Amino acid sequence: MLGYIVYGDGPSRPALEERKLAGGRFLALRMGEAARPRGLLARRRAAEGGRRLREAGVRTAVFPVDFPYTALFIQQGVLPVETLPLRRALAAPLVRRRLEALGLSPTEAVVALSGERMSRELWDAAKALALGFRYVLLDVRDGEDLARELRREYGVSLLLRPGPDQLERADALLLYAPRGDLAGDNPVRYTLYHGGEGGRGRLPLCLPAAVADQAEENCGREQLAAALYAQGTLTLEDLLAEIPC
Repeated sequence: MLGYIVYGDGPSRPALEERKLAGGRFLALRMGEAARPRGLLARRRAAEGGRRLREAGVRTAVFPVDFPYTALFIQQGVLPVETLPLRRALAAPLVRRRLEALGLSPTEAVVALSGERMSRELWDAAKALALGFRYVLLDVRDGEDLARELRREYGVSLLLRPGPDQLERADALLLYAPRGDLAGDNPVRYTLYHGGEGGRGRLPLCLPAAVADQAEENCGREQLAAALYAQGTLTLEDLLAEIPC
């Protein structure tokens, strides 16, 4: 089960309870906000809360944005919900929508993907984009299998191993690994690797208002979006509808 940490008004000692949010099920840990969050007693109680979650079988949880004990919980074996898989799942449909908003048709827009190796997520995104756009560039060292599959089954071609200048000129660029040699001035650009969630190129995650209203004000809403998507209670279409073009 996924965890859900409530930090603010709450009991002085950590307390566990089941919690439902937008159809998703969580084991919630309620912790009162400590007057001295760096104090020894507060840290002991936080460690107790992390231990209780772990002993209940929780390995990932939705953390509050202002939670001062994240590192302590990680040491206890309870990690924040990973948002990167959801960002990668949203990338291809969001690129399509963004390019349409820019007035670029599938027959004229150039889409590029770059990564160190061919992951399942990169494969799926490249395939979806190649089936929707005429010009798709794939910069990954083991992309030949996908290129052969697309050519054999759909008659679609990919341009493999494009140069940096070609990536720079693409209308949309999806980066699955850092590229320090690119200026990053593409009209549409998303950084889809660990450490690339912030700054320019960040693919945003937004909760539907009806779901956000059920969560605490300081809830990590991007983590909650990823958790509900993983549980199947929010779809990509639900989340895409909330992301502005």
